[in-house]
Amino acid sequence: MTTTVCADLWRVPEDCETIMQAIEIAKDGDTVLVGVGVWREHIDLLGKSVILRSLMGAEETVINGGGIGPVIRCVNGESSSTLIEGFTITGGKNTLHGGGVLALNTSPTFRHCLIEYNEATQGGGMYVRGGNPIVDRCVFSGNIARDGDGIWTKHARPVLTACIFAGDAIGWESGEMVTIRDTNSPAGACCIRDVCVQTASVACWEAGGLYRGENATCEEACDPVCDEDVTGDGVVDRKSTRLNSSHVVISYAVFCLKKKKTTTTSRRQHFS
Repeated sequence: MTTTVCADLWRVPEDCETIMQAIEIAKDGDTVLVGVGVWREHIDLLGKSVILRSLMGAEETVINGGGIGPVIRCVNGESSSTLIEGFTITGGKNTLHGGGVLALNTSPTFRHCLIEYNEATQGGGMYVRGGNPIVDRCVFSGNIARDGDGIWTKHARPVLTACIFAGDAIGWESGEMVTIRDTNSPAGACCIRDVCVQTASVACWEAGGLYRGENATCEEACDPVCDEDVTGDGVVDRKSTRLNSSHVVISYAVFCLKKKKTTTTSRRQHFS
């Protein structure tokens, strides 16, 4: 005889007054569905494989941290089955790491989120140390940090798919920051130093990355970068690849190339 575990749906505010109350009573596989409004609280996913989803999307559903600490914490081994979808994440402020989102040694999934106006020393929008979080079709805008306005990573390989960094930057420990500009063309693996980003070819090149082709994924580690000034111009250079006429990698780095200066885009809707 087998036992079937049925997933429950917890509605906020109908079933629970706050988002955290719903998360605390939810079990793995449950869904927490959040109604329209501004929710002034701090969220900890507690290591649970739950779906935290808004009813009407990020434009109508805001989680505001009130300027005290990270808005969302994923610090208890969350996996990709932990999904945060359709929220504006704002008002986070941390003197150290992660104003909007703090992710430590975890791999949650963020989808269709607007992460804006958060502040931290490193990773104003999101700080990732360890793990492989998936950030899918999210917008980073107006975040502030000394290092990495949008995202700062350390010993981690986040996968960013079709995200917009509207003036924000992505950076990593002991490396420079770049801006990933979104396009609608097919996305493949893009190596920027030792961080792999799923993005379109044009966005990858404009960010100074190495594009591995539309069919490439971030499952394979990126090649190590050059760690010296090989051209003698005072700029630490990066490893590059040889491409064929269709811009597909045909062999890996035999020379080094300077990182290009990047540009940014204005914020636009990106939740479809």
